[in-house]
Amino acid sequence: MLFQHVWAAFCQALGIGLNGGDLTATQMGLRAAVIYLAWLAAVRFADNRLLGRYSPFDVVLAVILGAVLGRAINGSAPFFETLIAGAVLVGMHWILTIVSAHSHAFGKLVKGKERLLVWNGEVQRVEMRRNHLSDRDLLEMLRLKGNVADPRSVAAAYLERNGDISVLPHRPPQVVEVDVSAGVQTVRIVV
Repeated sequence: MLFQHVWAAFCQALGIGLNGGDLTATQMGLRAAVIYLAWLAAVRFADNRLLGRYSPFDVVLAVILGAVLGRAINGSAPFFETLIAGAVLVGMHWILTIVSAHSHAFGKLVKGKERLLVWNGEVQRVEMRRNHLSDRDLLEMLRLKGNVADPRSVAAAYLERNGDISVLPHRPPQVVEVDVSAGVQTVRIVV
């Protein structure tokens, strides 16, 4: 009995069953707070990638989820049904993430693949054009992500699936001198 009274008060406070135009500012504010807390918990437990760098795969979920949940806040869609739709979206994303982790081909299909931009100091012009990157874009990314000012000093640079660049700079050879035997000979090893 107490639960029914609490539930009825909760539904009244959120304006459950009212049309969007009939909601008060307080009801919309409470709806926003409930949606925020519910989906903060859902996203927290659903997929940690939503909290980090976004890939196109993640952006799709974020945009659709925002659009769906916004309707629950402004009352243009039924409240609980909208929450269920949001849960379905997060669940689908979670399932697709698991499948893509176990299938390289499926992961490549839904997430894309990395693109080689520099190899042994040579800029890969075809990939640059394919990804609509200018030389200035590349130089900026090399400076920001690899602390490198010149592509010739890069062993490899990739445009990753999430839009970031990863840079592997050339490492100068290291010389190590090792005494083979006292007074006999010193060997130089270039690594």
